[in-house]
Amino acid sequence: MSPLHRTAITNLRRLTALRAIALSGFLLAGLLTGAITASAPLFLLLGACTALISGWRSRKRQPLHQWEFFGHLLMDWLWLPPLLAVSGGAANPFVTYLLVPLSIAAATLPRNYSWLMAGLSIAIYTGLILFFPGTSHGGHPGNRDFYHHLLGMWATFAFSALLIAGFVNSMAASLHQRDRHLHQLRQEQARREQILSLATLAAGTAHELATPLQTMGLLVEELQARGGLSPEGDEDLALLQRQVGQCKQALEQLKVRARDPEGHSGAQPVVAFLDRSLERWQLLRPGARFSLRKQGPPQMAAPLPHTLEQALINLLNNALDASGAAGAGSQPVQVIADWDAERLQIQIIDSGPGLESGTADGKRGFGIGLILSEAALSQQGGTLTFESRGPEARGTIASIRIPLHRVDADSLPGQLEATT
Repeated sequence: MSPLHRTAITNLRRLTALRAIALSGFLLAGLLTGAITASAPLFLLLGACTALISGWRSRKRQPLHQWEFFGHLLMDWLWLPPLLAVSGGAANPFVTYLLVPLSIAAATLPRNYSWLMAGLSIAIYTGLILFFPGTSHGGHPGNRDFYHHLLGMWATFAFSALLIAGFVNSMAASLHQRDRHLHQLRQEQARREQILSLATLAAGTAHELATPLQTMGLLVEELQARGGLSPEGDEDLALLQRQVGQCKQALEQLKVRARDPEGHSGAQPVVAFLDRSLERWQLLRPGARFSLRKQGPPQMAAPLPHTLEQALINLLNNALDASGAAGAGSQPVQVIADWDAERLQIQIIDSGPGLESGTADGKRGFGIGLILSEAALSQQGGTLTFESRGPEARGTIASIRIPLHRVDADSLPGQLEATT
């Protein structure tokens, strides 16, 4: 059961206890003052039945919806107005209890329920004043002071009901919004702490990997200097050398980016950035199959964050792992890039089980890479979302959206020459 449903059940239990207290107080006051009429016990019994029904419902573990809780509040109108009518009418001091269900609705339910309860409360009190004023003076039309008193009582009650429906509901909504904001802040703080621990682990791992990679590079160069192993072995050595070089480059980039974690890689053509990112990914995953579709101004350039390339590679790895889980006949990973002067959107489409597979919400391999990707994009004002491809196609669509600050690529001739 979600926290929201648990709160609704708790409110219903409190309503049941409050109803039992009100019934007990009404019965005790009636016995002490002798105001209990012949028909009053019937309505007291009806009130006790409503309390039992609400108490029974609060014991069930099924979710309690807002309209159902509002229905339990309306059950007070089954016994309270008739009980007041036969035991003093509008002159009964317990008439102020009509504001209690309204206060509960204003504090726990949306505004439309609060205004509806306020209208019902005013209508019931108006009926009590018109038909059950509670004194014999009400039968004398010439008693103007008494009618002025009734009018003042009605105006005070109506004003109180509208005040509760408006201000109390607004205050409750503000408190709920504050609680949601605090919950989001706690989630963000927990995510930052998780990312900090991952960053510390990554820094230590990078330091430990530097020496083994250096040793592996020297061994590969020594084997190549001796003439290699065989034609097939030479190809494997060349591939191993490229992989070691890629790892060294990644460690060097990690050192550079650690000095400027919020920096950008400088203004560069979006097309060149995409090509370079996919080329680096293919070096890491030589057997990867993908298709790239570009939709945007080919000469547009923008300052792109350092972390965007790594986030893109993480999502490509996840998509490739998910597509591989679908079998040998799986389709290649599809990459669709669409950009304009304001934003860059990259869609990565796999052919895996999809979001409905039930395994890690359909996202195979999503772990540290996904956490870091979401954090990196959020830091730059971007978003990362997932959706299913549809009922007729398997797979998941991962969408990256990040704002851009356009730079004219014609002003970057040296950078264009370096990337073509």
